[in-house]
Amino acid sequence: MVKVAFLGPKGTYTHQAVLQEFGEDIQILPQLSIGDCFKAVDSNEVDYSVVPFENSTNGQVVFTYDLIRDWYMRKNAPPKFKIVGEQFVFIHHNLLSKELDVHNITKVYSHPQVWGQVTNFLSTLNPNVVRADCSSTSKAAEIVRLSNEKGVACISSAMCSKLYNLPIIKPNIEDNRGNTTRFLILGETGLPKKAAVPKYITSIIFTVNSDQEPGALCSALTAFQENNTNLISINSRPSAEKNWSYAFFVEVIGNYLTDENVQNSLKSLNSKCSEIVTLGVFERTTR
Repeated sequence: MVKVAFLGPKGTYTHQAVLQEFGEDIQILPQLSIGDCFKAVDSNEVDYSVVPFENSTNGQVVFTYDLIRDWYMRKNAPPKFKIVGEQFVFIHHNLLSKELDVHNITKVYSHPQVWGQVTNFLSTLNPNVVRADCSSTSKAAEIVRLSNEKGVACISSAMCSKLYNLPIIKPNIEDNRGNTTRFLILGETGLPKKAAVPKYITSIIFTVNSDQEPGALCSALTAFQENNTNLISINSRPSAEKNWSYAFFVEVIGNYLTDENVQNSLKSLNSKCSEIVTLGVFERTTR
């Protein structure tokens, strides 16, 4: 049976991404942190780990970006896992509470990423309502379920409402009805093909000597245009090597194992970079 780790406890949006990808006939191992998900798949405790990567409203999940950087660029030996897949989950936030009157709410628990996705709803609450950060939206629901404090609520999923027997007193409070989170699937073994003619994405991380070579980043990126490779995403994070230097996360259309254009792009990029690592190749999932 396939073993899958994810940011727990049960009921998180990451748990939902796991079910979308693998179904229910698996062994799930909820983890306390995103970092623990990386450790679990690298140690072969599980076959795959599923981690949040970016949100259509809030952008990067910086914890995941930084962990990828650290695992691939700061360790003596490369990790055993690669990025082997992705999943998209529509995020519908709900206010859950044993207190059925929203006007009596005094404290709201949720994950830090959530606050920026429900600003319109938060503006309708009493300005004295306390916002309390939790490690996950599911943990927030667990806290509220076990709390004897009056007026506490959480912003969480419909799945959590069922798991923790908490009424939904305000449904679908997200600002953007199309609010979506993208999750990465980490593993040593690739996933089965889903489409008859799949579209692949190659994921890369690299650094350049931008402080010593004017135009270094611009020059590096020309590697894709010159080789007819479609660059679809670029993000940066501090490299953690020295102040004001950055690691660049890039995704391109194509399979670097079989696509000659992508292969030529990476060869050209390698000649222009301080360091470059291929993070994986995976099938584009329908959003």
